[in-house]
Amino acid sequence: MTTLAMFSGGLDSTAMLVKLLAETKDELRVHHIRMANKENRAEAEQAAVERIVAWCRDRYRPFRYSESALDFTALDAIPIDYLCIAFVACQVAIDTPGCNRIAVAALARDTDIENRSARQRRVFETLHECYRARKLGEPDVQWIYPVYHATKAELAARLPRQLVDLTWSCRRPVRESNGAFRACGTCKACLARQGV
Repeated sequence: MTTLAMFSGGLDSTAMLVKLLAETKDELRVHHIRMANKENRAEAEQAAVERIVAWCRDRYRPFRYSESALDFTALDAIPIDYLCIAFVACQVAIDTPGCNRIAVAALARDTDIENRSARQRRVFETLHECYRARKLGEPDVQWIYPVYHATKAELAARLPRQLVDLTWSCRRPVRESNGAFRACGTCKACLARQGV
């Protein structure tokens, strides 16, 4: 089994990564999309991703890591993340020999998650069909949601505190005078993480 894990560096995707590393024998390819947009979160996310990947490599089993970038900073509108993930997941799945599963850290409590997940899979399937016409990729690629039924508090409780502290969720980080980032505390992601 070869699984592509789409990884953002947030609490949900970090818990998913640890679950896949600890509870499966899957060949794992972990992929991060550095998504630049008007929210200016790409740098803060990237720093978290690098720390988490290094931490997991030291404590778990080997996995392949890669990243790509989408730059939407010239747009006023914020692109729909889950559709961008579907587009990139298709490209990376094709680049991963034997990839037959894509893991996404969606949670049942996420807003409109059933519809979003269905649309995400449709985007992927349309792109994948183009590759399959060229005889590339696996005939069947399954989407899995390893942490779907958990709450944020449950995910945090399953992880070592040090690892939770490495994660990044804020959509609109504030850069401090020393160059470090702090969470805004008011965006949707910050509010969802309160009490964790």
